[in-house]
Amino acid sequence: MSLLQMEQVSHRYGSQRFLSRQTERTVLQDVTLTLEAGTCLGLLGQSGAGKSTLGRILLGLERPTAGRVLFEGQDIYRTAASDYRQDIQVVFQDSFAAVNPKMTAGQIIAEPLTNFTRLAPDALQHRLVTLIEQVGLTRADLAKYPNQFSGGQLQRICIARAIATNPKLIILDEAVSSLDMVNKALILALLGELKDKYDLSYLFITHDLQAAQALSDRFVILDQGHIVGEYPTRKAFADATDPHVLAIKNAMLAIHPRYRTIRK
Repeated sequence: MSLLQMEQVSHRYGSQRFLSRQTERTVLQDVTLTLEAGTCLGLLGQSGAGKSTLGRILLGLERPTAGRVLFEGQDIYRTAASDYRQDIQVVFQDSFAAVNPKMTAGQIIAEPLTNFTRLAPDALQHRLVTLIEQVGLTRADLAKYPNQFSGGQLQRICIARAIATNPKLIILDEAVSSLDMVNKALILALLGELKDKYDLSYLFITHDLQAAQALSDRFVILDQGHIVGEYPTRKAFADATDPHVLAIKNAMLAIHPRYRTIRK
């Protein structure tokens, strides 16, 4: 049994305009995919493909118009959120928007622990120290506020929060897209280490081809709400000549500005 299954998931948004009929816009259409435990599935697509909507559906934030989402065989929309929420966590693109600026790093990381566990104060403090050190920061950083960290450091704190409850699945929603090249490489390396250490599963939602190839085991291409390509290995994806893959490759800037060209 797969850890995660989406079965013919469709989703539409309605828009009500003054003195006019309500119109609907389809953002996902008959999406079916699976994610095995301990693997990373790269979900790629250009802006507007429906990637973030799919992520919100998996997090239980938006109910799909049609289809089912199964986590360990259970339909998440027919199951109490408390039964699975601890096992599915998320790391967002904008680390500054994802935290409360009035909370310390320790309080931020402790949020899921206080929501889902009943640790004694001493045990909680020990867990916080362990978590922040696992993401490459120090015990002293627990007392700092978000404005005292760089973007890369704050993303590490968001990752520490995501792994705090020992989840089975982490949704990485453009988790490295706002980082510079150096921090991106460091965060991808950290995510890879944590995946191996804790046998984590990732759904890596991204438009960044290089980041996807660095972390993902399998690849799915989403375009205008439809799955238009599936690749079971990194080699199969790297060798792909499908026009949707080529479009993503062509949209990537060269690593060094010297090799970039202006498209007319």
